[in-house]
Amino acid sequence: MKTNKLISILVLAVMAMAPSAVFAEAQNAKAPKQEAAVKKTAKPDYSFLNGKTGVVILNRRSEENFTDIINTRLGSRMNKLIYTDSMAGSLSMLKSGRADFMMTPNIVADYVIKRNPDLKYVMFNSDLNLVMLLRNSDVKLRDLFDSALEKLKASGKLAEVYKKWVTELPAGQDPAIPTIEKTSYPETIYVGVSGDMPPLDYVSADGKPAGYNIALLVEISKIIGKNIEVISLDSAGRFAALQSKKIDVFFWQVRPDRVLKENIYKKMAGAKSFSEKYIFTKPYCAIKAGVLLKK
Repeated sequence: MKTNKLISILVLAVMAMAPSAVFAEAQNAKAPKQEAAVKKTAKPDYSFLNGKTGVVILNRRSEENFTDIINTRLGSRMNKLIYTDSMAGSLSMLKSGRADFMMTPNIVADYVIKRNPDLKYVMFNSDLNLVMLLRNSDVKLRDLFDSALEKLKASGKLAEVYKKWVTELPAGQDPAIPTIEKTSYPETIYVGVSGDMPPLDYVSADGKPAGYNIALLVEISKIIGKNIEVISLDSAGRFAALQSKKIDVFFWQVRPDRVLKENIYKKMAGAKSFSEKYIFTKPYCAIKAGVLLKK
């Protein structure tokens, strides 16, 4: 009788412990998955920019305003961003030590590093798209460019042009100068090129626009049947040239969703007026933001 009672007590004890054991085992089983989830959702660490001074090609916002926007997006505390008016100016400041890093897209960084092996690149978790910017009154022209881009994408020609002028461009070789054929169309579309995003937007040593964007314009011209003339201009003069109708289009970068978070949007001086003045085409090339640094 005493033996039976002892057995009963032991059985009850085991049953009482079982749920805890099962729960513990389940928790242990979940742990790797939870850890993986934490790693997957962890925010990128850009603290290496804290207290540093960066250089970037002239932006339409003030240096202080743009620095605040980038710090907000990255969760960093960089000291400041300094504007230059050219790619050469930015590289000069970086290599001379007057700047700690240079902000530039990944495609441009790859081009620069092939020619400057003493540099390295850190890419941000930030997507951008290349588009063409126009005056908001030129909706028909924007639609014409959009239609041409859709046809180039559908035919595979867009990917073919990118491969030839970006992916397969030999290291150390400057982009060639494509020729945009003239047509009998009486009017001309003027496109501004600064040359500050090689091999995308490039101007050769003799001042002639070249590279991927020009090759793209060659294909667009064939589809729309209109004359396209490329005008070289400084980055700082692009918006003035567009507003004064010296040019009709220039190349630009936008975020894919075209919408900024509210806390960032409020920091953008003139954000509303920008959208009221300008429109842009559908994206034709995806890029990533990041920084060039010395090794």
